[in-house]
Amino acid sequence: MVENTKKLLLSLLSVPILVLSQVIALGVGNVMVMVGIPTAAGNVAAGIIYAVTALSGLVFLCEKGLLISPKERGISRPSLKPVWGVSAFLMPLSVIIILNFAPGMPSGTWISSWRSTSMPPASIVAVVTGAVCFFGFAAGIVEEAVFRGIIMTALERKWNKIVAILLPSMLFGLLHIIGNDLDFFSILQLFVAGTFVGILFSLVTYESGNIWCSSFLHAVWNIFMGSGILNIGTEVDSYSLFNYVIDSNSFLISGGDFGIDASIVSVFIYILFSAFAFILYRKNTARP
Repeated sequence: MVENTKKLLLSLLSVPILVLSQVIALGVGNVMVMVGIPTAAGNVAAGIIYAVTALSGLVFLCEKGLLISPKERGISRPSLKPVWGVSAFLMPLSVIIILNFAPGMPSGTWISSWRSTSMPPASIVAVVTGAVCFFGFAAGIVEEAVFRGIIMTALERKWNKIVAILLPSMLFGLLHIIGNDLDFFSILQLFVAGTFVGILFSLVTYESGNIWCSSFLHAVWNIFMGSGILNIGTEVDSYSLFNYVIDSNSFLISGGDFGIDASIVSVFIYILFSAFAFILYRKNTARP
């Protein structure tokens, strides 16, 4: 019991590893841009540095601090189950479909709700590389390795799977509040949404046996939902390539100050795919 408590506390060091790796990566990327290197190259470099630095730190933590193999924490050789590869794209698509056809949403043709932003080619490439390399895959992999790999496994060994799913998911929701200027209701809404999407990623990790499927879901969601490629909201964002403008003044629909990730529509999708992951997990564990 004491040993498990010690390993749990050591596992929490994964959070500062995440933060430090992100700071280093952003610093290097910014310096590259300042000396005249194209922003797109800086974004790619920042994404690679973030992922490599963080994963190296987490591997070191596992081997030297926790005295276990990284594979025991889900940080194994990358693999992706087709069902989660498809689901990763179905999730953001489902949000768009619901927003387009639900009562009270935009009426008329599909195209009437879309807006595109005119940008020079270099800016387009910069937006895409930032969304894919840094906010997408690097952030998805690192955050899943920390919350669903290191911390979730430590909590399971200390208590049980239910605690291991809930606590990191709640922490995941809380950490997304930091650095955002939100009112009380938006904070509450973001915490709830962050907890539910954390539960989804946790169940996918348990179902797949590693962090890579949840990382892919996380990455694809980040890429398409508010990272600069697609903005879904009540107003046009001039820094996004495409805008899907929704005709609703409800903070439940729009996601409040944080955005569509925290909307009731997104939460519904998190719950729906969580149920799907749970069914698959129970099916797998029921096999002899």
